Amino acid sequence: MPIASSAFVPSHVARLDLYQPGKPIDELERELGITGAIKVASNENPLGPSPRALAALPAALGQLHRYPDAAGVPLRRALAARIGCEAGHIALGNGSNDLLYQLVLATCDVTDEVLTHECSFLSYRLAAQVAGRRFVAAPTTPELACDIDALIAAFTPHTRLVVVGTPNNPTGTVIARAGLDRLIAALPERALLVIDEAYTEYAAQWPEVDHADGLAAWRREPRVIVLRTFSKIYGLAGLRIGFAVADPAVIDVLGRVCRTFHVSSLAMAGALAALDDTEHVAQGARHARRAIERYLAEIRGPGVRVYPSLGNFVLIDCGRPSAPLYERLLRRGVIVRPMAAWGLPAHLRVSVARDADLPRVIAALNDELAA
Repeated sequence: MPIASSAFVPSHVARLDLYQPGKPIDELERELGITGAIKVASNENPLGPSPRALAALPAALGQLHRYPDAAGVPLRRALAARIGCEAGHIALGNGSNDLLYQLVLATCDVTDEVLTHECSFLSYRLAAQVAGRRFVAAPTTPELACDIDALIAAFTPHTRLVVVGTPNNPTGTVIARAGLDRLIAALPERALLVIDEAYTEYAAQWPEVDHADGLAAWRREPRVIVLRTFSKIYGLAGLRIGFAVADPAVIDVLGRVCRTFHVSSLAMAGALAALDDTEHVAQGARHARRAIERYLAEIRGPGVRVYPSLGNFVLIDCGRPSAPLYERLLRRGVIVRPMAAWGLPAHLRVSVARDADLPRVIAALNDELAA
């Protein structure tokens, strides 16, 4: 007789939502018997991986019988040199997402709260709930951006981690420099501020837009923690590697709760090489801006709104439930991301595509939005 999960699963785990990743291309093509599907669901770099990372990986293959360097010394030193800090301010993770989970585990007691705002990355909530910690989401502005005043108003004596993304996934909005300064000034004494900058290289392509610099904030305030990743603009999502920049006391506790050898040798070799691939980063940022400008100019339909974005994706208000649109787009071989899990059942998130694929993505969206 099968075992009943209620016999061994804690109540906070039983209530967890299952994270639903974007549908894989191979699975869709097999299900529908089609070829040439386009995936614009997971905010991946359509230009592919960093060429320098690809060139570095073969040399690392011969050492796969060895455990990775648990301290990640060469990569941490290279990151520290790039940022202008000591290696003791850097922690590596199995993606920046992994570091967020570690932060909750390392810093939050049973009565502590993780605070963010509505329409933020789902992993902020999941990281809190997996650890059985209370999760609080403050209201956003009418534009679905972080409302600094509402976030400050949600502070309580139990607030331990305040997590914000800039640019934010899935809205593409950013926090202005003055807004971040106000947030830091109001931060409770016992709280830490986590700034998720997974898309920061894309935001740099929009210099006319006022947006905060997490590293500059960290240099002023030791309670700031900055998360960054190699998954997005560097094109290394499949290797799973990110990093945190923080006070050495925070880095120390992260090292105490992480799994041993949690970042692979291949991931570190690829990231170390990609770090110097400035041309790939520049191409990716320029491409994303051009693609977003096309989405903003060309996607249309009755009741439809495309939100401006400083990431590599746009959020689309379809003016009606988006689930049927998502299913019809799948049948056309275009994989987008429905947003009901974010509390946005009328919205879709669409990542930037290759230049060759943009016309097809836009045409499919416009056809279905007009239907």
